[in-house]
Amino acid sequence: MTLKQFSKDYRTYGTWLKAQPRTSEYAKRIIRFHERFPTFNLNELRNTRLKDHNLSTTSWKILKAQQKRDRNLSLQILRLMRKGVPFSKAIEKTGANKKNTISNLGKYLYKSKGKWKVTASDKIESEMMFYERDEGLISIITTRSKDRSLIAEYFNAVNKALKSGDSKFLKKFENAKVIDAEGNEHYFVTDLERLYEIQDAQEEPEFFELYV
Repeated sequence: MTLKQFSKDYRTYGTWLKAQPRTSEYAKRIIRFHERFPTFNLNELRNTRLKDHNLSTTSWKILKAQQKRDRNLSLQILRLMRKGVPFSKAIEKTGANKKNTISNLGKYLYKSKGKWKVTASDKIESEMMFYERDEGLISIITTRSKDRSLIAEYFNAVNKALKSGDSKFLKKFENAKVIDAEGNEHYFVTDLERLYEIQDAQEEPEFFELYV
């Protein structure tokens, strides 16, 4: 595959970078954007806007099916990196596309001293399964990492409670709630008998992606 000319005067980004000290704000911007969009030429980097390549703020409901799959993979990478896994290893482990991941994570993925880092929290919408007190098993669209982590912690507690028959694991969630993307409040099922009923009603056990 032949790489396209980087600019009129420089064949590659590397030759442009080494041609002179790149310390101006303009040059620093080009360098930052090249890290995110390594296939862009100079003109494309000069004219691009991050908001045009950022899906992290896009509502879950308007994403296409493939974009939803890409976002879920990106959230897996986010979770792995928060556990200390390097970005390249997380990409390799999940099989995600780097460009799609960068687009989906937006400002929550950034470079510091040449290394990819992630923020401690985020406000990216995602669909998750939920045991709702009044409705049973439903899916909701969460709007932040704090709620994803809480739901994951809850399902871990549910598994322990169902296996042991002890409701003590659910006590923490008796008054806890999650507010979805539409502003609706959802309360966790903490009655053990109700959880057994919900589980028995499922034809097949659900797999829940954990975001802790």
